[in-house]
Amino acid sequence: MSKQSSGLQSVAKLTSALHTPRYLDAGAIYWSSDDFRFAAASLAGDRLWDVEVEDGSRLVGVFEGHPVVLTSRLDPPYALALVFLDPASGREVRRVAAPEDAAEAAYCDGVFGFLTASERLGATNRLVLADAASGRFETVAEGGLATGLTAIAGGFLCSLDFRTRAHDRKGRLMWTTDHVVTASRSALLATHLGGKLARLRPEDGAPLWQFTFKGAEARSLVQVHASADAVAVLEPRLGDLALLDLATGALRWRARRVASQSFAPPLVTTDAVVTLTPNKSGGALAAFALADGSLRAELPNRHGLHMGEGLVAGEVCVLGQAGGTVLQVIRVPAASTAKASPGRAERPSHGGTEEAGAAVGETRDGSAGSAKKAAAKKRADSGASVDSGAKAAKASADSAKTTNAVSAGSVKKSTKKNNAVSADSVKKSTKNIAASAAARKTSASAKKSVAKKAASAAPAKKAASTAPAKKAAAKQAAVAGSTRKPAAKKAPAKKK
Repeated sequence: MSKQSSGLQSVAKLTSALHTPRYLDAGAIYWSSDDFRFAAASLAGDRLWDVEVEDGSRLVGVFEGHPVVLTSRLDPPYALALVFLDPASGREVRRVAAPEDAAEAAYCDGVFGFLTASERLGATNRLVLADAASGRFETVAEGGLATGLTAIAGGFLCSLDFRTRAHDRKGRLMWTTDHVVTASRSALLATHLGGKLARLRPEDGAPLWQFTFKGAEARSLVQVHASADAVAVLEPRLGDLALLDLATGALRWRARRVASQSFAPPLVTTDAVVTLTPNKSGGALAAFALADGSLRAELPNRHGLHMGEGLVAGEVCVLGQAGGTVLQVIRVPAASTAKASPGRAERPSHGGTEEAGAAVGETRDGSAGSAKKAAAKKRADSGASVDSGAKAAKASADSAKTTNAVSAGSVKKSTKKNNAVSADSVKKSTKNIAASAAARKTSASAKKSVAKKAASAAPAKKAASTAPAKKAAAKQAAVAGSTRKPAAKKAPAKKK
């Protein structure tokens, strides 16, 4: 697929309070829009509500389908509370008491967990649990510094004195490790220096599988994010991106030098892995195909998007923006949807989802009708092609017959002509042989005639010459006679 920004769509920009937490579920985005104010928007970017919560300090999560705000008081009484809001309207539904100096909260199957400070306005250093039915608080762990409270299957996870600890819902310690542990969906992923990664079993922390990022530096800590069946792994120093099977840890693919050197995890959407990538224009948000790691699309990063504390639900990602007061909602359509609407790189902030859904529905209906017409036309064209092929085959056969007939005639003519030429050549050769024989016969006759004339002239020469001359002539004649006799004898052999 071409690398178009149409595959990534900026759906909306949401104004937020400076660097405050935000949460996402299957239906909405929740965040703090200003001091003591909290807001919600649909996944299409449509604002649902924006309300003020008295003494509202921070949004701490979505418990039992409700966005929950933790209150805080600077003046006595210092009693705190968890305020449950209606997800549709934002109005307050109920309040649950929270321990003093609580800064973080989580919820797991009827039990609330809190990180609190032992001193007023001090750093959090205690894990406190509270039963939702009785409201009774119990401190289960205390140390130097407590951070990162998260609910996991069967209990809570937090860091205390720089070690990761897992407690069950009754506060009992299940296991501890010095590795960095990330709770991503239902998976616990432990990372360690040297590009090491392991998936842990929630009840005892035992590794289900282990993976080492080949080529990672000794001080490198990989960044991870899990979906329902896969784990995206970013090696920040190399800029390499990989995808593992969640169940087995097997490597599905690895793309080299594609990501920016970022210490924030990638995000796994429905069928893509999203991260920041460097390019000639100064960087972009990129989507890599979940199937093979190929680059599907890029969106220029003109507004300083960052992946830190990024959220994902289905095809929607929520990312922070440089300055910390703006959230961007990015849609990563499935590959088939992205092909169907290649030109829609931007969307307005309001009224996006329903109108887009109607347009998609109409497009699908129209596409079905067009597909039927195209199929019928294709069958007709196919039939016509068959008929044309048959006619062409017949014409080719007729042409072949004609060509064969012409070739046969040409061969016959050529053969007759060649035979006639050969006969003429033979006749001419015979005539030449006969002429040669006649010439040889004539030459022999001429030699005989010369010999006879010489013999008849010999007596006359003898009478006219002196004695010595006669002797020389006689001797000469004798010699001449001896040389002529063999020539006369050979003449008959030449005739033969």
